[in-house]
Amino acid sequence: MTSILTGSIRLEDDFAVIRIPMSEVHAFRVALSPCPCKAAKSFATAGIRERIEQGLAQLEAHL
Repeated sequence: MTSILTGSIRLEDDFAVIRIPMSEVHAFRVALSPCPCKAAKSFATAGIRERIEQGLAQLEAHL
C-alpha cells in the first residue's frame, strides 16, 4: 500500500508555504533524502532537497 502525504501548499506574501502534518514529517524527510543510485543529478535540486530536509530535521529536534 502506498502512503499519501497530506498537507497544503499556499502563497503567503511572496513565499510558498508548505504545510505538512508533524506525523508525516519523517516520511517527507525520507522522500527527500539523496538517491543512492549513481545517475547524474542536478546540484541545484540536490541543494533544495537538502535544505528542506535539514529544516524539517531541525523542526523535529525542537519538539
